[in-house]
Amino acid sequence: MKYYADIPQRIEIIRRQCAALNDEIDPMRGMGADGMPHGGSHGDSTAMMACKMEELGIGERLRQLEQQRAVLLGDQRIIQGQMNRLDSGHNMILTEFYISHKKWHEVKQKVPYSVQHLKYLRNVALAQLGSGLERLPECGALLSRALNVREERCRADAWAEGDIIL
Repeated sequence: MKYYADIPQRIEIIRRQCAALNDEIDPMRGMGADGMPHGGSHGDSTAMMACKMEELGIGERLRQLEQQRAVLLGDQRIIQGQMNRLDSGHNMILTEFYISHKKWHEVKQKVPYSVQHLKYLRNVALAQLGSGLERLPECGALLSRALNVREERCRADAWAEGDIIL
């Protein structure tokens, strides 16, 4: 669920990386278009952009980022599809706790059970979600990506706390 909750942020990071790469190769960015007849344009800007992209390896990096984005969107659809199979109470608990990052007392306002019972229902919902995901042919790859993200997050947290020295 934490991987699923993190997907929109990861997609936004990819969007920003693509925008930065596009800014790097766009020869018109930052040039003033003052309408002067002999402006500062240097020939065919499309050809120049293509050459610069190839020279800097930006085209390949953009393709990799788009592939990562497509995988994330696919994972998001798969997990959302399995969440939609849960009953509404279980779905609400998982959504409020993991996606909306609500505290248990806040989840309790939407699903009126004791906090102890909400935690029990969360565990039931996670077991049902996991069971549904395990039946899918793409389960192994999805699990691998989720575990890789989790390991990256643990390393980043340890680095931020000063436990890892590079």
